[in-house]
Amino acid sequence: MSSLKSRIPQFVKSIVYSEHLAEDPTKVLKLHKYPLSSIFQENKNILLKSIAFPVNPSDINQLQGVYPSKPEKTLKYNTDTPSAIAGNEGLFEIVSLPSSVPHDQFKVGDWVIPLQANFGTWSTYRACDLPSELIKMNGLDKFSAATFSVNSCTAYLLVNRYIKDWNPGQDWLITNAGTSQVSKIVTQICSSLGIKTLSVIRDRDNFDEVANELKTKYGATEVISESQNNDKAFGKEKLPQLLKNGKIRLALNSVGGSSATAIARKLPKDGIMVTYGGMSMKPVSLPTSLLIFKNIQCLGFWITQITKEHPEEKQGCVKHLLPMYQKGEIISPKDDLRLMEWDVDNMKDEQVLQMFKDAIQIKGKKNFISLKH
Repeated sequence: MSSLKSRIPQFVKSIVYSEHLAEDPTKVLKLHKYPLSSIFQENKNILLKSIAFPVNPSDINQLQGVYPSKPEKTLKYNTDTPSAIAGNEGLFEIVSLPSSVPHDQFKVGDWVIPLQANFGTWSTYRACDLPSELIKMNGLDKFSAATFSVNSCTAYLLVNRYIKDWNPGQDWLITNAGTSQVSKIVTQICSSLGIKTLSVIRDRDNFDEVANELKTKYGATEVISESQNNDKAFGKEKLPQLLKNGKIRLALNSVGGSSATAIARKLPKDGIMVTYGGMSMKPVSLPTSLLIFKNIQCLGFWITQITKEHPEEKQGCVKHLLPMYQKGEIISPKDDLRLMEWDVDNMKDEQVLQMFKDAIQIKGKKNFISLKH
């Protein structure tokens, strides 16, 4: 067994829930303290110390009870009723390893993330049984590593899963919600591969400023507004000039509604539109002509299900993306996160619980909780 005994606590604190409430998911949260021995036995389990985790929409949807994937509720955390620990994504440090784990696979001090969702990341410590449940994340900053599973893997697979024969310097990809973290990573990946990108963003007073940042900081080739996206005259007259002799082969939709229809219209014959989100809460609607005469494929993407069915694809994301982060081809998302700190030893329980409620309710930047042990 390999461990740092001085860092092994007697108790764990976790944000748990035993029921769901769509109207106000903050009401189902509880801060629960329980013995570490409930989940961890030395030389049998891997002990993980939490470093940081984001609060994602999927986490909130799970608490609401509307997300298709949910963790199993259990009594192993010494709760009065069967409960689950909230949180799907996060970054951990290995504190203790069974002697059966080869040193060249993992060692104490390694940074790791869970391979699968429903891990229960909103906790001071977690334990798992098998090394295969973890992916090594050494060499990244905590902001990139803690958000890797959802945003980074989604972006990489969106670019590489559906088009295998990209023609660098000629082919284009269009994405709506251009200021989202996934879109920003998509444009950076495409920039490194020589794929041109057209990012669609909401109309706003500071459009030029935001568009310039997306191009200079995040590698977008061109940026247009939703008004331009929905303007048929723009599509007929301006778009060909913008694309020159290139074509948009892939459309990435995370908005829905008219925005999705408009980006689909810009695809050529046999083009592909992949939907991975629905920010507008409006359905995806395509004209019949796009399906009949242009044979547009309209596909769905869910990173949780893909990782469950094809875990090797997530391992592939790590293999390709870690060097890109380390070379600066993809930058840290730190500037796009609202930082909150969980001071494990000094914060009162009610303060911790209120912080999580705020993290769910405060909109704008993605809320990111970093732990101080």
